[in-house]
Amino acid sequence: MTTRLLFRDLPRPDYDGGSLLNLMSSIIRARGGRSPHRTLRGLPPAELRRYKKVVLLLVDGLGSKQLHQFILAGKGRKFLALHPWQKITTASPATTAAVITTLATGASPAEHAILGWHLHLSDLGMDGTILPFITRTDTPIALPDFDLETYLALPAPLATIRGRRVLISQGYIPTSRTSMAMPWWTERHSFENLDGMLRHLRAFARSPGRAYAYAYWPFYDTHCHTHGPEGRIPARHLGEIDAFLARAQKALAGTDTLLLVTADHGHMQTHTRLDLSAIPGFYDTLATLPSGDARMVQCFVRSARVKEFLRLTRAAPLLGASVCVPHSEILRSGLLGPGQPHPALKNRLGDYTLFAAPGHAFLYPRALSKRRTPPTGNHGGLSPDELEVPLFVVTP
Repeated sequence: MTTRLLFRDLPRPDYDGGSLLNLMSSIIRARGGRSPHRTLRGLPPAELRRYKKVVLLLVDGLGSKQLHQFILAGKGRKFLALHPWQKITTASPATTAAVITTLATGASPAEHAILGWHLHLSDLGMDGTILPFITRTDTPIALPDFDLETYLALPAPLATIRGRRVLISQGYIPTSRTSMAMPWWTERHSFENLDGMLRHLRAFARSPGRAYAYAYWPFYDTHCHTHGPEGRIPARHLGEIDAFLARAQKALAGTDTLLLVTADHGHMQTHTRLDLSAIPGFYDTLATLPSGDARMVQCFVRSARVKEFLRLTRAAPLLGASVCVPHSEILRSGLLGPGQPHPALKNRLGDYTLFAAPGHAFLYPRALSKRRTPPTGNHGGLSPDELEVPLFVVTP
């Protein structure tokens, strides 16, 4: 008999003082800004305030479990295994679009309503891939004259930080349409590789005055998706990141710069991949394509087909492979974090959310999509693998 998973048994982010949201509150308050959220336990604003510069460096996809296994294998001897680190949680959904927005604003997912890689935009009549600002058919979501800043209406405690707020990111990211809808960055710098990031970090640390910088490295996550978090190629790349962080620490020496290193989520190695479009009748119950991520899928269900939808979630292959949670229960649970809910939240959150069981991932393709297999590594769901991330606090 297949065991039924229960939503109440799944782990949650620790928004009471042990999450990335709380880390951002500590940073914001330390730099003279205002945040409505609790600060991070063990890292009060007073401890951060004494440093001239603060750098938050994000390694996309580096979960605590992955780091722990890397160090246990005798690796990370240049930086990662030499410095103490603590385990904190990310936010939910544990996915780049949601968490990067939290880091770029200081707001919880409930407050900013960016709920996944694919986002349901009912008032635009589509599902969009919000960070690159494209539809599910890879066309722009809107024309260049569309006022995305006003449309997203992102709350931004981070904008209250005094002085320079510097964004250092890869490729087109700093000047993408979604990034430009966050106008509180006073400077934006782009790089192509780790050497380029190092040059910007060195220049930032040696610039005059007090300032805050957020630096983002995307490619470890890319390797984990393709090869799985247990693969050799992600481990090899993490070795390159280890060497880079040692160089970064050396470059920041003598500049009174505090270096914080963390991640937006971890990864789960997935062995069972379910194509929702291949379940007979499943897509017929929906009003639009599902949205979200491979391990947390938002389903918008036709009112006349709710009973059929629920019947399908309680039968194979979804039985035992997922937890189906109604809209109201997600909101009551506080899973998306504290704060005043964004006006668009109720329309972007599915009528029902499917959380994948450990080791499982969903595919929810559009019509005529050629991709029929999810990546080997996935995230977005509720498991320690995805929710727990490391935090290094490296003092000058």
